[in-house]
Amino acid sequence: MRVRTQRTPKTDVLKNVKTILFDVYGTLATWSPDRYVIHSRAASQFGIEVTKAGIDAGYAVAEAYMTHENTKTPIRKMTPTERDQFFAKFEQLVLQGCGIDVNLELADKIWQAVAAQEYELVLYDDVLPGLDALRASGYIVGIVSNVPSGGSELSDQLGLSDSIDFALTSSEVGCEKPDPRIFAEALRRANDTPPNAALMVGDQLESDVNGAIGAGIQPVLLDRNNNHPDFFDHPRITSLTELQNILTRE
Repeated sequence: MRVRTQRTPKTDVLKNVKTILFDVYGTLATWSPDRYVIHSRAASQFGIEVTKAGIDAGYAVAEAYMTHENTKTPIRKMTPTERDQFFAKFEQLVLQGCGIDVNLELADKIWQAVAAQEYELVLYDDVLPGLDALRASGYIVGIVSNVPSGGSELSDQLGLSDSIDFALTSSEVGCEKPDPRIFAEALRRANDTPPNAALMVGDQLESDVNGAIGAGIQPVLLDRNNNHPDFFDHPRITSLTELQNILTRE
């Protein structure tokens, strides 16, 4: 992993920005009910009690695993059996964040209980005012996401169509973040923005931060759950309001 830490964040590079790209899950949107509630309900069916802090910590590891696996075989291309095996491992890692070790067979059953619940992807409260303010300030705003649906479908689903300029997904490009090709296509759609005039805002170190670096784009880590309090190599924020602050800082 290329991300390192240092004493002070680099914020002076946020000048002369024309385009701001955003990840979706964990950055602009989250699950409702909260993922802790979903996993708590599922785990309780098997006599397992989890904590919110543990689920948040487990997700940080599980999502890094997802990014790594996506670079080898994208989830959208997995067979049903491969997908089941992947999510069993994913759930196993989530539970390990709570200090709970289960075998893959039980992890698969718990994941099936997670998947059987009703939940939806919803925007964080700061997203619509934050994106609208960015566009009002003249920035091109786009989405770059590793999801199986198309960009228009995704933006319509989240009610973002009037608050962004475009949405680009891995299913459209045929590759997932951190592959530099998906970032290059996003810049092309953003009126051929040069990489050094763009930001990538996301919550994942590998797919968003290192992916942006590999494409020559300045990353900003949006760390809503405070998973990386010691990250200082690049700007780190905990809400979109803070992004506005560092963009306008003289």
